[in-house]
Amino acid sequence: MPKLREISKRGNSSEQIVNLLYNTGYRLTGSHRETQKLLKDVFNALNGNINLNTALKSLCLIYINKATSSLGKNSPKDKRSLPKKNNSTNKVQEALLTLPPAERLVLVLREVLGLGYVEIAEMTGIEKTAVTRLLNTGRWALRKQLVPPPGKSRQPEKYSVAK
Repeated sequence: MPKLREISKRGNSSEQIVNLLYNTGYRLTGSHRETQKLLKDVFNALNGNINLNTALKSLCLIYINKATSSLGKNSPKDKRSLPKKNNSTNKVQEALLTLPPAERLVLVLREVLGLGYVEIAEMTGIEKTAVTRLLNTGRWALRKQLVPPPGKSRQPEKYSVAK
């Protein structure tokens, strides 16, 4: 997925905005159905004013409000919503879905869209110091899930060399 700055340089076509919002929403929810609901709410809030920054800010605010108001309901850890193929992108997505909503949001904005800390703070309404903390704790949680501990091989046991 291209970074937000790359898309902004090319112009803000409605199709590009929708694609960016959909991809971002999917990274946040892990579900096509939940992403569609999220985008419906975003476009209802925009009242036809499709501007990339406004739309993305609306997506962030609606996502965080929904996620915090429905904690525990429709958990993204539901096996039906997880990707079926076992590749590194899907492993990252699965790990991302285990994070609390605010950590997940700031990580997606930073690592997927390439936003700076101040931009993330402006988009989400979260203070810059909290954005920094959320990014650090989110990265640490992902690292613990995705990187094997020292001395452990990334290969499954059946492929390890006998000693």
